[in-house]
Amino acid sequence: MQISTNSYFRQSTDNFQELKTQAAKLQEQIATGKKINAASDDPVAFSDLALLKARDVRLAQYKRNIDVARQTLTLEDSSLQQASNLLTRVKELAIAGSNDSLSPGDRQLVAIEVKGLEDSLLQIANTQDANGLPVFGGFSSGRPFERQVDGSILYTRGDANKTQQQVGDDAFVTVGFSGHEVFNRVPMGSGASKSVFEIVKAIGDALADGKSPITPNDDIAKALDHIISQQAEVGSRLSLLDNAEQKLEDNQTATTAQISALQDTVIEKAVTELQKKLTTLDAAQTSFVKIAQLSLFNYLR
Repeated sequence: MQISTNSYFRQSTDNFQELKTQAAKLQEQIATGKKINAASDDPVAFSDLALLKARDVRLAQYKRNIDVARQTLTLEDSSLQQASNLLTRVKELAIAGSNDSLSPGDRQLVAIEVKGLEDSLLQIANTQDANGLPVFGGFSSGRPFERQVDGSILYTRGDANKTQQQVGDDAFVTVGFSGHEVFNRVPMGSGASKSVFEIVKAIGDALADGKSPITPNDDIAKALDHIISQQAEVGSRLSLLDNAEQKLEDNQTATTAQISALQDTVIEKAVTELQKKLTTLDAAQTSFVKIAQLSLFNYLR
């Protein structure tokens, strides 16, 4: 009889403690809004959550990379558009300067504008981003193009490297251009190439000498086509970014939903379950008190 009574008391105490533990856990889930607050709550789900949260962090970094890449490519696109407009004007001046009705003095006046456009083109080629880094300088940090003593403009401080941004687990987009590729490699046929600056300078020099720049005018058309093709490349990379961003947003939405399904507390369900636990605990304690009041005498009687 003594053993049975002790067993009953131990079992009741254990039951009370278990109910209290379950109630406390439900209260924590309601208070935090999370049904998994420690690995002990659900080891498998806790491990899955850790992987999902790591993925969520990685996706957030890709989103930041996309934003940075878009800013850089947009700046490059704008710069190349300015260069295209500038070269269009140089072409117009070259055509006008080739008119036989112009005197050498008239051509020299046209040369002054061409020289100003050349200076503007140099500024475009040395465009810097928000961090003060050249967008057409590869990995260099200084001004990639410099005017030399003889008036020529050379790619002296830039390099041939191209910056890339990772925008997905296996997706990269090139966002940096080499100024050498953009401004120094105008295809002239038979594998030969010229610098945009060389072409513009030749036009300006011819006009300054009072001569017709009709031959250099053929080169300026090629230079303009080359810059337009570079701008088209920027556009294709911006399109790749748009596609990467859409895929990223879909992945972020799916990951957030998976995290929520594993982690978030369904408040209504938890409150109902807590009420059941508290009711059961109260009933069990009431019964235990009544039974505990029974003495051996009352039991025998």
